[in-house]
Amino acid sequence: MKKPLALFFAVLSGIYLIVMGVTPDPLPFIDEATALLVLVQSLSVLGIDIRRYLPFFGKKAPKEPGKKKDGPVVDV
Repeated sequence: MKKPLALFFAVLSGIYLIVMGVTPDPLPFIDEATALLVLVQSLSVLGIDIRRYLPFFGKKAPKEPGKKKDGPVVDV
């Protein structure tokens, strides 16, 4: 039941994002950021992870095992 519901929300939010480029805002309480968040989360449930292509979601590509960390670690 989880995958059909995720598919429904992915299609619904994808259509909403496509329509928003052409028409005025039909639902003012749902903006494009919310629709994008719903689309990304529902696609990740379906097994399509597009967060690595969107830098503002914070998921980064996996690092190589021999590299140092970005900065110092300070334990308080």
